[in-house]
Amino acid sequence: MNSLPRAVRRTPSPRTRLSQGILLCLATLIAVPALADEPATPPQGEATNLGAVKVTARKRDERQIDVPIAMTAITGEQIDAMGITKVAEVIAMTPGAGSVDNGGGFTQVQIRGVSSSLGGNDNGYYLDDIPFTGVTVPWYPEVRSWDIDRVEILKGPQGTLFGEGSMGGTVRTLTRKPDLEAFGAAFEASASTTRDGGNGWGGKAMLNVPLVKDKLAARVAVTDESLSGWIDDARSGRKDINEQRVRTGRIKLRFTPTERWDMDLAYWKYDSDAPGGGNSALNDRTTNSYYANTDTWDVASFATSYAFDGSQLFYSYADADLTYANDGMLNPTTTYVSNIQIGVRTHELRWSSTGERTLDWTVGYYLRKADRHDRSSVGGVPPSRSVQFNDAYALFGEATLKLPNPAWSLTAGLRYFKDDVDAESVSTDRTSTLDAKFDSWNPRLALSFKPVEDTTLYASVARGFRSGQLQPITSILLAEANGIELPATIAPDSILTYELGAKSLLAGGRLMLEGALFYSDWKDVAVRVPITASINGLTNSRGTENKGVEANLIYTPNASWMLQVGGSWIDATYAEDVPGTPLHKGTPVYNVPKTSFSASAAYNWPVGDTLKGIARAGVVHDARRETALTSGTPGDAVTSANARIGLESPSGWSGYLYGENLTDDNGALNARTAAGIANRLRPRTFGIVLRYDY
Repeated sequence: MNSLPRAVRRTPSPRTRLSQGILLCLATLIAVPALADEPATPPQGEATNLGAVKVTARKRDERQIDVPIAMTAITGEQIDAMGITKVAEVIAMTPGAGSVDNGGGFTQVQIRGVSSSLGGNDNGYYLDDIPFTGVTVPWYPEVRSWDIDRVEILKGPQGTLFGEGSMGGTVRTLTRKPDLEAFGAAFEASASTTRDGGNGWGGKAMLNVPLVKDKLAARVAVTDESLSGWIDDARSGRKDINEQRVRTGRIKLRFTPTERWDMDLAYWKYDSDAPGGGNSALNDRTTNSYYANTDTWDVASFATSYAFDGSQLFYSYADADLTYANDGMLNPTTTYVSNIQIGVRTHELRWSSTGERTLDWTVGYYLRKADRHDRSSVGGVPPSRSVQFNDAYALFGEATLKLPNPAWSLTAGLRYFKDDVDAESVSTDRTSTLDAKFDSWNPRLALSFKPVEDTTLYASVARGFRSGQLQPITSILLAEANGIELPATIAPDSILTYELGAKSLLAGGRLMLEGALFYSDWKDVAVRVPITASINGLTNSRGTENKGVEANLIYTPNASWMLQVGGSWIDATYAEDVPGTPLHKGTPVYNVPKTSFSASAAYNWPVGDTLKGIARAGVVHDARRETALTSGTPGDAVTSANARIGLESPSGWSGYLYGENLTDDNGALNARTAAGIANRLRPRTFGIVLRYDY
C-alpha cells in the first residue's frame, strides 16, 4: 500500500458535509412518520397499564409486550422521576447489561457478556436514528438524560434491522422532538456535596417554539454541570483533582410540509474537561498517576420520512466527530500524551411496512465512511502516529409472517456487510500497513407464539460480525524488544446467539414479567497481550462462550406505587488459553459480572389540596468483575443505593432532595490494574434539584 495517499485529504467541515447531506436527501424526497408519542400520565387513582408502552425496536410502533426481542424500555417520565442523570445509569440497571463510568466522558458498555476495549463497537449505540461507532476502539458517547423521550436497550445481534450492526445488542436513546403546536420550556438547577470530596452544581434548560403552526418548530436543550471531584493526588497532596465540567447542547428543527412528510435537522454538541483525570483510584481514593482527559464530540444530522399507504420510507444522513486528548502519567514512572480524532459519516435508507398485515417487512441500505487519526507518545518509546479509513456498507432486511394460526409468527432476516479498511501506523523508522476487505452474511431467524393477547413466547438465533484492524506499530516495536511475537493485523470476530424468551402482562396490565435464556458463541475475540507494565499489544483469542439467564418484574398495584426487581446470571468465559496473556480456558470475560441485581420502588401521594409528594429508592448490585485488561487483580462486588424525595405542583414547579451511593461503596468497579488502580463510584453524595416546567 502506498504511504497514506488519502491521509492528506482535507475533510470538509461538518457544516459543509451537512449541507451536502441536506441537498441529497431533498433530491430524493424521502420521508417516514414520527415516532408515536408516549401514553399520557394516567388519571389520579388509575394504575398505569404497562401494556400501553410503545416502542419502535422493529422500526414500527408496537407494544413492548408484543415484540419478540429481549429488551428494556424506560420512558423519559420515568427517567425524570428516578433522577437519572445519564443514559449509562439506565444501562447499569438493565438485566443482562452493564456499564462502567470511566470518567472524562467515556463509558464501557457490556450486553450479555459482550464487552471489549478495542475494535469497532461490539454493541450498537444510537442517538435518535443516528449511529455511533468507534474506529479501532468502541465509542459510546456519554449522553446526559435531559429532555429524553425514552431509552430502548435491545439484547442480542440486531443487524437485520439497524444499519450499524451490533453483536451483543443495541442501545437507542430517543430524544423529544419539536412540538409543532405548543410553546414549552423547562428549567432545572441543582447543587450537591460529596463526602470527603468537593461540591457540584448544574443548570439545564429546554425551549420549544412553534415557528409556523402545524408546519415548523424548533427545540433547544442545553446543560452545564460541574461534577464534584473526590480523588486526591497522593504525590502532591492536591484534593478532589477529578472534578469534571460537562457542557452539552442540542438543537432540533422539525418541518412537516404535509401530514405524510417530516424533515428533521439536528445538531448535538458535547464537551467534557477533566484536567485531573477520570474516576480511577486506589483503595484509599487517592492516585499516584493520572492523565487529563478532554473529550469533545458533535454530530450534525438530517432525517426525512414519508408515509405511503401501507409503508414508510426513511432516509438519514449524519456527520459525527470526536476529539479525545490525554496528557499526564500512565503510571508513576511513565508519561503519556495522546490525541485521537475520529470522524464518521453515515447514510441510511430504509423502507418498512405499516399497519396490520399478514407480512410485515423492513429493507434497508447503510453506508459508512469513517476515519481515525492518532498521535501518541508513551514514556521513552519513540512517538507514533496512525491513521485508518473505513469504507463500509450493508444491505439488510427482515420480514415477519403471521402463520395460518395467527398466534404463531415467523421472522427471518439477513444482513450483508462489507468493509474496506485502509490503515497505516508509523514510528520513527518503521511502518505497518493494512489494506483489506472484510465481508460477512449475517442471518436472523425467530419464532414467536402468543397463547393469549398479553403473553409472548419466542425463540431466536442471530449472527453478528465485526471487522479486523491493524496492530499499532508501537506495540510491535516493544514486543520485539521484549521477545514477544505479535500478529501484524487482527482478524475479524463474529458471534452466534441463541435465545428463548417470554414476556407477559397480568393483573389487568399492572404486572409485567419478562425473562430470557441465551447462549452465545463469540469467535476470534481480540484481547490484549501485556508487553510492559503499561503497554500492551493485540491478538485474537479462540473466542468466548457466553450463557445466562435474565429476568425482570414490574408491578403497579395502583396509581401511587411502582415496584421493579430484576437480575441476571451470566457465565461468560474464554474458550481456550491465550498464550502470552493471563487468559486461560474458563477465565471470565473482561468487564462482565457473573450476577447482577436491581430493585426500585416509587411512591406518590397527595399533599394538601394541590401538591403531590414523590419518593423513590433504588439499589443496583454487581458481582465483582474478575478479569483485567492485561494483568491485575479482580474487582469488588459493588452495591449502590440511591433515593429521592420531593414535591410537585400542578403549576409546573417541583423540588427534590436526593442521595447517591448511600452505602458509600468504595469497591473497584472493574478489575484492578497491576498497580491497584480501578474505576470507582463517587462517594456518598447529597443534593437538591429545583425544576420548573411551562
